[in-house]
Amino acid sequence: MPAVLRAHWRIAIDLALYATLVTLYVLSGTVISVPLAVAQLVPLVWRRRAPGTVLAVISVATAAHSLLGMGRAVGYLPVSLAVYGAATQRSPAVRWGVCGAATVLVTVAGAIRRGPVEGGLLAAVALTVTWLAGVERGEHLRERASIAGLRLERRLAEQAAATAGSRERLARRLHDSLAHTMTVMLVQGEALRATARLAPADEHRLDTVLRAGRDALAEVRLALAEEAQRDTAAALAERLDALRDAGLSVPPALTGDLAALPAGLHDVAFRLVGEVATNALRHDGPGTRLLAAVDRDGDRWTLRLTSRRPPAAGAIGSAGGGGYGLRSLEADVLAAGGTLRYGPRDGGWQVMASFEHRPHPDDGPGVPAGGD
Repeated sequence: MPAVLRAHWRIAIDLALYATLVTLYVLSGTVISVPLAVAQLVPLVWRRRAPGTVLAVISVATAAHSLLGMGRAVGYLPVSLAVYGAATQRSPAVRWGVCGAATVLVTVAGAIRRGPVEGGLLAAVALTVTWLAGVERGEHLRERASIAGLRLERRLAEQAAATAGSRERLARRLHDSLAHTMTVMLVQGEALRATARLAPADEHRLDTVLRAGRDALAEVRLALAEEAQRDTAAALAERLDALRDAGLSVPPALTGDLAALPAGLHDVAFRLVGEVATNALRHDGPGTRLLAAVDRDGDRWTLRLTSRRPPAAGAIGSAGGGGYGLRSLEADVLAAGGTLRYGPRDGGWQVMASFEHRPHPDDGPGVPAGGD
């Protein structure tokens, strides 16, 4: 049943309940004081939004009404409903403190007016049974929520395993087909260059083709190597060292700063840093600086990566469009429960990933850190 329909059914049930209570109050002669009867009935409208406050108001009104001579058991129905609703709450102060105080207050008022058995015992038994039923109902609801959370975690783990298997199959296909084919092309090209007599212009063209083939083969092998030992701190450190050697300025403590992230976010964070660092050097050239910061605000973690071109390099390079790598990582960030934004900022190019991550016993300390 859709959520909207369930909400409409809840409203209909509440309206029927209120109408029944008002009818019982009018027909049974329960009402001794109209203002107190109103104070017993009207707050029930908000019993789901503010159960503790509603119970406090209704219990005081019920006790006062009882002391004035409210002699019908119908008069205890509003406070019973309020006790049941408050007892289902997660807060111990509401579940035990407010419910216990309300039960004692109404019991004492009933005992004063009707005696310890007919008044006090009746109220105590009725409200205690209702109270314990509400507590049990609350525990049941929380247990169902916990089971639903475990099922979600299992489904996410199954999806992650399926994604890893798909990546492994893709890596094998690349290795068995593309890398092999490119190797054959390079060998044949080298043989042609060594045996054939070519004009200088043709030799230059062949050298260009061979150089492009070697670069492509190196990228394929690098991708396969990264997939085999995917997203470890050591692999990222090696990649950053290679980028530093090529002219990219990277904070020395960057990998240590990333260790502040919860363990569950390391995988996607390491790949994101590697992609952004590679793009920075590819599009903006040697001398580019990569700035990084890891921030925490409660359960929200934010990773900011900003590339700044050398002053003599002019405007932002072609990285401004956000290529396939970032679009692919955006899907991974979303799968990890985060959001990814990227674009020009403060004269540079910034990539910002934000995650909502609740602490887990297996996670690291998660101390906020930043690099520059």
